Amino acid sequence: MGLDPWRRVLLVLAALAVVAVVVALVVVLTRETPAATDDGFAVDPARIAELEAAEEARDAENLVASIDHARHVQAELVPVLHGLHAVLPVDGSSAVPADPADVAEWRATVDGLVAETEALQSGSSEHNIVRNGMLTSLQLVGDTLDAVDLAAAADTSDPTAAPDLYALAGELRTRAVDTWGLAAIQLDLRSTTGGQGHVHVFLPVHPDDSLDGGMDLGHEGGPADDEDAHADHDH
Repeated sequence: MGLDPWRRVLLVLAALAVVAVVVALVVVLTRETPAATDDGFAVDPARIAELEAAEEARDAENLVASIDHARHVQAELVPVLHGLHAVLPVDGSSAVPADPADVAEWRATVDGLVAETEALQSGSSEHNIVRNGMLTSLQLVGDTLDAVDLAAAADTSDPTAAPDLYALAGELRTRAVDTWGLAAIQLDLRSTTGGQGHVHVFLPVHPDDSLDGGMDLGHEGGPADDEDAHADHDH
């Protein structure tokens, strides 16, 4: 049955209303919008420049902080490593049991330095290599002290196990120094790039080690001249 005239008028009006809505949506959606990234966010060049400048400033602050911290750690840790050399000599002589009071003092120093290093701000990848390298080195010194404790206990309870434990302690000590050396190289590169000049902050295995060049940095006057002094690290 056909529709009466009034219903036909209502249908026509409804159809026109739908068309009007569609046209309005098309106009809104195609209206010119600010330039956007692939993710749909508007790009503000001024804001990007502001963020980049802030990042550069933070990286410069982190560089100064890491240089100061490396020098501080070196000053605090060198006496510990000299003391460990008396327990773990590298001249081929036998290990000497450590005084428990000395080990406790060394551990307190190392634990404090670990906490201070963990508190350093993170930042760029280059900065984090330095920070995390220093932290790993300090943790390895702590592991060295654990091995020294175990070896001292084995001297009385299981003398046959003591030599292996002392050897493990010596290996951990060497790895700690080498790990620090890698962080020190990265710090030196960051420092020269950042306009702070060369920073040579290394750690010793034995008291004759140079503190301003424990590894070969590849430039004149660097630690390449000290290779003979470090040839016995693995002995």
